[in-house]
Amino acid sequence: MIYVVGHKNPDTDSICSAIVAAELLKARGLEAQAIRQGEISRETEHVLATADAVAITPELRTHVAGEKVWLVDYSDLAQAPDDIQDAEILGIVDHHRLGDVMTVNPMEAWIWPVGCTNTILFNMFQIEGHKITPQIATLMMSAILSDTVGFASPTCTQKDKDAVVALAKIAGVEDLDLFIKSLLIAKTDIEGLSAAELVEKDLKGYPFNERNVVVGQIELATLEQVDHLIEELEADLQRRCDDEKLAFAALMLTDITTSTTRLLHKGEWSPKLDGFAQDGKLMMENTLSRKKQGWPWLQTVLTK
Repeated sequence: MIYVVGHKNPDTDSICSAIVAAELLKARGLEAQAIRQGEISRETEHVLATADAVAITPELRTHVAGEKVWLVDYSDLAQAPDDIQDAEILGIVDHHRLGDVMTVNPMEAWIWPVGCTNTILFNMFQIEGHKITPQIATLMMSAILSDTVGFASPTCTQKDKDAVVALAKIAGVEDLDLFIKSLLIAKTDIEGLSAAELVEKDLKGYPFNERNVVVGQIELATLEQVDHLIEELEADLQRRCDDEKLAFAALMLTDITTSTTRLLHKGEWSPKLDGFAQDGKLMMENTLSRKKQGWPWLQTVLTK
């Protein structure tokens, strides 16, 4: 059995990639199962329901010691199961930077500079000539639209757009604009979530300069949605620094309608960013992507 696992604090691409990559491996005649490392988000629940795929939701499993695994949507050890060093990594499919994963034996690796892991998986299906069902097509296009924020993200490429057009036909989606609108409504639904739940919602860990940092992101319809939670969000970031001995913890509050981000930050390295704030707020214009904009900028600032 090969277990296909996305990163910690899974987003829609991570969950859908696990399902889709497992289906690809099955099409190759292998035994494979999608698993997950965390709870399903409201957006992902919407996607699974839309695709009539709730029944194939990946099983929650955080230990993979002694197993054969594929990693999807990441290649950083900080985002892998804690016992990944005791598993055999057979493959990686990812659209982020190449992380610090190392293997004993040769493995299959597909790492492309595109907006979504499912764009790579779509092309793998095409290259190998495997059939894509309407259910899988719906999952794949949903993940691509989620990761590229309906094609608005600077991470979006022509390959992402071409994949969605092809997948929409297979899925039977005639009104793509309506499909995107419904997805983004689910994406920005944070009603009733606590500050800790919001920080955890899409939090990624990175090893940096021999220390550990975390950068989270909350995608919003308007920044006003979290105005009343700023102090609690900052307190949660500080708690994580204290409890986990992090050098830095940041949270991107991103208005996806204006591509404006407010950055909250705490930790030992936090003062490095103080000079970029105005009136007590660090605002980042034209910043929608953590991968291509937020995290690269932070790396530059934190090295000074």
